[in-house]
Amino acid sequence: MEDLKKNQFLKSFINDDKVVEELIKYTKSKFEKTKKASNKRIDEPYIKAWEKYKEESLKAGVFQTLKKYLVQLNFPVKQNISATEMYKNATLRGKKEFPSEGIQLNNPEQLDLTIYDSELVGKVPVLVVPNPDDFKSVIRAICYKNEPQPMSDSMGAIFINGINNWNRIEDLKEYWKEKSPLENWGSIFKNHVLPNPELYKDKLIILSTKPYSGVKATTVNIPENKWNDKSVSIRKEHECAHVFTLNNYSSISKNIYDELIADYAGIVSALKKFDKEWMLAFLGLEKYPEYREGGRFQNYLDEELSEKAINHLQYITVRAIDSVAKFDTTLGEVTSSNDYVSRIKSLCETDLLTMAMDHGEEELLKNYHKQLEEELI
Repeated sequence: MEDLKKNQFLKSFINDDKVVEELIKYTKSKFEKTKKASNKRIDEPYIKAWEKYKEESLKAGVFQTLKKYLVQLNFPVKQNISATEMYKNATLRGKKEFPSEGIQLNNPEQLDLTIYDSELVGKVPVLVVPNPDDFKSVIRAICYKNEPQPMSDSMGAIFINGINNWNRIEDLKEYWKEKSPLENWGSIFKNHVLPNPELYKDKLIILSTKPYSGVKATTVNIPENKWNDKSVSIRKEHECAHVFTLNNYSSISKNIYDELIADYAGIVSALKKFDKEWMLAFLGLEKYPEYREGGRFQNYLDEELSEKAINHLQYITVRAIDSVAKFDTTLGEVTSSNDYVSRIKSLCETDLLTMAMDHGEEELLKNYHKQLEEELI
């Protein structure tokens, strides 16, 4: 029945069945609610280690501290370095043999490490790298195996899921040696550690301080210094929204729908309410039907989407944002953590096409109240 309604909605303004098919495929939600997602935040096991790193960084400095625990920072960004035996030994086997020169940063003293306490996901480590070239270098080291991967200048943040933390593995090794001195560590590692990635894999958010989505302070009508602060705030919660969908709905996708949810979280975290004009500006749709080249909308398109489908997707996106704005206005300013998380969950359980339909706000509100009721059970 829902699929029929979506087809009817699309055919009300599209007379090309192929384009309708493209958009049905693109807008299909990948979220799977495999278990009841509680509004209660639970810190993940790796946070304890990162709180220790934060404390250590207050004395030793962030860059020097992280070089101890993120082995990639001890290698330069260099073509084919990931293929060397030394690199493989360090990153895959935990051996502490490094080249004479590690990653080169312009302003290593500017790095800032915080443990951000998000209302969505609890605590998560956030590394802020203000220098644009340093930002790219750090991401290339940690995400791209120190290879000089091409990167867009528009990238302002990244959520990294699954960094091997050899410090935590070493701590586990010491623990097992004390607990079971007669057992073989190799066997323990294979049978008890490797099958449980939460024991040794970490999450990390890396942020720049550039204006969010490349939007100027004048566009959002606030002073430049305040806009820089807001940009960092939006980015932090935006990335946490991606962590939230991964944890609770088993998915992060390079898709307009995911970005709408994450931008909603970022804007509401920064302003305590949604701002439709900000969201449209972030995507380059502030003057729709005219599109501003360089807006983020173009970053989330599938290669197989035709030009016709892309044009109609802009219309769908603008309508969905309008429904989200009405939904947020009806609920008013965020009053509690439970209220905020329930809003995000309602967005996750109302797909993009449904949001864009005439009853989009109604569906969002229905899902919102369902979330509140479930939390009371």
